This record gives sequence, structure tokens and C-alpha cells, in this order.
Amino acid sequence: METLARQIEQGMHGKEWSHSAIYDKDLARLWPLNEKDREAKIAQFATQYGFRLRFYSKGMCAIFEKWPPPNGQMMDAPVIPKA
Repeated sequence: METLARQIEQGMHGKEWSHSAIYDKDLARLWPLNEKDREAKIAQFATQYGFRLRFYSKGMCAIFEKWPPPNGQMMDAPVIPKA
């Protein structure tokens, strides 16, 4: 999980926008496609490592961003995992 967190952080480094897309083939290493509550587990990982799960599409990707935003501005409400 720390490797994925570093990958997300590196994807954000030096960009004007503080987000990083991780494709499903990389997510599947930790959370197989058929894993129960997969989106909730990915969102929990994001929170644990100081990110927010901004977008998730099963089979496609997850987009993470820094949370809270570094400039203090509030953005859209965080993604709330489906129960």
C-alpha cells in the first residue's frame, strides 16, 4: 500500500492540479475486481494516506487528490463509499 501511496504522490508532484489517476490494473494488485466493498476499501486507503478518492469507476481507474486541499479552498464534497 505504501508503494501505491508513493505512486499517487509522484503523480501529483509538480502539477498545477493536485490529483493523480491510478488505473485499474494497478488497483487490482491490492483490491481484486471482484472484492467485496472494493470502492469503500480504496476510499479508506485514500483517507489513511492523506488523499481523497475523487472519482472511481470499476474496471477503469480511481482518481485521488490531496485532502484537505493544500491551499485551504474547499472543493466538492468527498466521495462517500456505497454501503
